[in-house]
Amino acid sequence: MTYGYAGKILRVNLTTKTIGTIDTAKYEQFGGGVGIGAAIFWDLAVAPGEWDLQDGLDPRNVIALMTGPLAGTGVPGAGRTSVCAVSPEAFPVNWFGRSNFGGRFSNALKSAGWDGVVIEGKAEKPVWINVVNDKVSIEDAKELWGINT
Repeated sequence: MTYGYAGKILRVNLTTKTIGTIDTAKYEQFGGGVGIGAAIFWDLAVAPGEWDLQDGLDPRNVIALMTGPLAGTGVPGAGRTSVCAVSPEAFPVNWFGRSNFGGRFSNALKSAGWDGVVIEGKAEKPVWINVVNDKVSIEDAKELWGINT
């Protein structure tokens, strides 16, 4: 494991309701949030060759929320989270896109021992992912559905 990484990426499959990990070391060569997110997307969504990548709402889409190696260190601007996936909002063609957001998510995720979260599949009903360090669960979002922030 290289400095700056926690060593594991959370992998959640909403279809099968399974939770696993991906070893970060396999992807460290891709640099940081966007690079690792794109490489994971390639391995899980593109390389299997079973999907034409045309529908961002397809359960074969993979959404990667990745931190960078400096997240959680206090370095200004390093606490961003990169999001990589096929976007359903890239009209007229759904294609691979990336974005990022700030706030505390990246630092909190790294403090919990994760370098990122990879979400696969499609849930039967609204759910949320509860991460408390190594304890991860998929929770029913019935009570949250329809309320505002």
